[in-house]
Amino acid sequence: MTTAATPLTGDARILLPPAIQKDAVIYVRALVAHPMYTGMSRDEKGALIPEYYIKTVDITYGGHRVARFEWTSGISRDPYVAFPLRASHEGPLQVAWTDTKGRVYTQTAAISFAG
Repeated sequence: MTTAATPLTGDARILLPPAIQKDAVIYVRALVAHPMYTGMSRDEKGALIPEYYIKTVDITYGGHRVARFEWTSGISRDPYVAFPLRASHEGPLQVAWTDTKGRVYTQTAAISFAG
Protein backbone atom coordinates (compact mmCIF):
# COMPACT_ATOMS: atom_id res chain seq x y z
CA MET A 1 0.00 0.00 0.00
CA THR A 2 1.33 3.44 -0.91
CA THR A 3 0.52 6.48 1.17
CA ALA A 4 1.01 10.09 0.20
CA ALA A 5 3.76 11.93 2.02
CA THR A 6 2.54 14.25 4.75
CA PRO A 7 3.81 17.81 4.21
CA LEU A 8 6.16 19.12 6.87
CA THR A 9 5.00 21.90 9.14
CA GLY A 10 5.83 25.16 7.41
CA ASP A 11 5.67 23.85 3.84
CA ALA A 12 4.19 26.97 2.22
CA ARG A 13 2.91 27.60 -1.29
CA ILE A 14 1.71 30.59 -3.29
CA LEU A 15 -0.54 30.01 -6.28
CA LEU A 16 -0.75 32.71 -8.96
CA PRO A 17 -2.52 32.79 -12.32
CA PRO A 18 -0.36 31.38 -15.15
CA ALA A 19 -0.45 34.68 -17.11
CA ILE A 20 -0.62 38.13 -15.51
CA GLN A 21 -1.30 41.41 -17.34
CA LYS A 22 -0.10 44.76 -15.98
CA ASP A 23 -2.73 46.42 -13.75
CA ALA A 24 -4.95 43.32 -13.78
CA VAL A 25 -6.63 42.27 -10.56
CA ILE A 26 -5.41 38.76 -9.84
CA TYR A 27 -6.44 36.33 -7.14
CA VAL A 28 -3.61 35.09 -4.99
CA ARG A 29 -3.98 31.83 -3.09
CA ALA A 30 -1.53 30.79 -0.39
CA LEU A 31 -1.39 27.88 1.99
CA VAL A 32 0.89 26.42 4.64
CA ALA A 33 1.11 23.00 6.26
CA HIS A 34 0.49 23.45 9.99
CA PRO A 35 -1.32 21.39 12.66
CA MET A 36 -3.18 24.41 14.12
CA TYR A 37 -3.78 23.07 17.64
CA THR A 38 -6.38 25.04 19.61
CA GLY A 39 -5.13 24.14 23.08
CA MET A 40 -8.41 22.37 23.79
CA SER A 41 -7.78 18.96 22.20
CA ARG A 42 -6.11 15.97 23.80
CA ASP A 43 -3.54 13.44 22.66
CA GLU A 44 -4.03 9.65 22.72
CA LYS A 45 -3.14 9.54 26.45
CA GLY A 46 -5.65 12.24 27.37
CA ALA A 47 -3.14 15.05 27.95
CA LEU A 48 -4.00 18.51 26.61
CA ILE A 49 -2.12 19.46 23.47
CA PRO A 50 -0.78 23.02 23.96
CA GLU A 51 -2.03 25.65 21.56
CA TYR A 52 0.14 25.96 18.48
CA TYR A 53 -1.27 27.84 15.51
CA ILE A 54 -0.52 30.48 12.89
CA LYS A 55 -1.27 33.84 14.50
CA THR A 56 -0.29 36.30 11.75
CA VAL A 57 0.05 36.25 7.99
CA ASP A 58 1.91 39.16 6.39
CA ILE A 59 1.81 39.77 2.63
CA THR A 60 4.38 41.98 0.93
CA TYR A 61 4.51 42.93 -2.73
CA GLY A 62 7.61 44.64 -4.09
CA GLY A 63 8.85 45.13 -0.53
CA HIS A 64 5.68 46.87 0.75
CA ARG A 65 3.09 45.30 3.03
CA VAL A 66 -0.21 44.95 1.20
CA ALA A 67 -2.13 42.80 3.69
CA ARG A 68 -1.96 41.40 7.21
CA PHE A 69 -4.20 38.75 8.71
CA GLU A 70 -4.42 38.17 12.46
CA TRP A 71 -5.80 34.78 13.38
CA THR A 72 -6.98 32.94 16.46
CA SER A 73 -6.87 29.24 17.24
CA GLY A 74 -10.18 28.68 15.43
CA ILE A 75 -8.56 28.29 11.99
CA SER A 76 -8.41 24.75 10.59
CA ARG A 77 -5.34 22.61 9.97
CA ASP A 78 -3.21 23.55 6.93
CA PRO A 79 -4.67 27.07 6.60
CA TYR A 80 -5.32 28.79 3.31
CA VAL A 81 -5.86 32.43 2.34
CA ALA A 82 -7.07 33.96 -0.91
CA PHE A 83 -7.24 37.62 -1.79
CA PRO A 84 -7.37 39.96 -4.79
CA LEU A 85 -4.27 41.96 -5.72
CA ARG A 86 -3.76 44.57 -8.42
CA ALA A 87 -0.62 43.60 -10.33
CA SER A 88 0.67 47.15 -10.80
CA HIS A 89 4.35 46.26 -11.19
CA GLU A 90 6.66 43.31 -11.53
CA GLY A 91 8.27 42.18 -8.31
CA PRO A 92 8.31 39.60 -5.54
CA LEU A 93 5.17 38.64 -3.65
CA GLN A 94 6.00 37.19 -0.24
CA VAL A 95 3.76 35.50 2.31
CA ALA A 96 5.13 35.15 5.86
CA TRP A 97 3.22 32.96 8.31
CA THR A 98 4.14 33.41 12.02
CA ASP A 99 3.01 30.85 14.59
CA THR A 100 2.58 30.96 18.36
CA LYS A 101 6.07 29.50 18.87
CA GLY A 102 7.57 32.43 16.96
CA ARG A 103 8.47 30.39 13.92
CA VAL A 104 8.11 32.19 10.59
CA TYR A 105 7.44 30.28 7.37
CA THR A 106 7.89 32.26 4.17
CA GLN A 107 7.29 31.69 0.51
CA THR A 108 8.02 34.06 -2.34
CA ALA A 109 6.66 34.10 -5.90
CA ALA A 110 7.61 36.47 -8.70
CA ILE A 111 4.91 38.56 -10.29
CA SER A 112 5.92 39.10 -13.90
CA PHE A 113 3.84 40.18 -16.84
CA ALA A 114 2.90 38.00 -19.78
CA GLY A 115 4.41 38.89 -23.17
